[in-house]
Amino acid sequence: LGQRVFLAPYRANGKPLQVQGFLGAFERTTRRNAAQLASLAGFGVKLVGLDPAMTLVYRQEYPKVPGIARMPEVLLPQDWLLQVLPKEQKVVGDKVYRLLGHCTEKTNAPASVSQWQQVFERLGLGLKPESTGCCGMSGTYGHEARNLATSKVIYDQSWARALAVPAEQGEALATGYSCRSQVKRIDDRRLRHPLEAVLDAVRG
Repeated sequence: LGQRVFLAPYRANGKPLQVQGFLGAFERTTRRNAAQLASLAGFGVKLVGLDPAMTLVYRQEYPKVPGIARMPEVLLPQDWLLQVLPKEQKVVGDKVYRLLGHCTEKTNAPASVSQWQQVFERLGLGLKPESTGCCGMSGTYGHEARNLATSKVIYDQSWARALAVPAEQGEALATGYSCRSQVKRIDDRRLRHPLEAVLDAVRG
């Protein structure tokens, strides 16, 4: 796409600490990260996060932490792609995909699904959103051995049915890392991220 990309040094963003109730450690983590992100943003670099659950923490939880003077905007991939992709392409060809969105993304960033559809339209692709609930991983919940059985029941309630759809109706894509991990664990199946389909289209 003609963009120069920088990969920021890895830092855990602290979401698991917050989920598990380690709020003091979470606040210390957020203050360190917010300072680093503000420094990067000061160079005029757009900040983009890949995983929706992690990225949305920067928008929703970080600004609530005392001591964070300024929290720069961290975009979701589809936010950024709509800023840089050409707008001309609208005709959708035969290639159609199905999107199984992350539940946190769908509830906390309601426009995310339609944004992904716009991205795909600009590439001449069709994207159909699937009506699914939680995959059952639910952040750290599904990783705990005591929750495994319940996690599988939740998965069977919607994701299992959505993934049983014949392949000719479109390749299933998933934005959430936890969702893709759950599908791999239960169905031994690898789902691609929408960005991988975007890359295929851009490379031709």
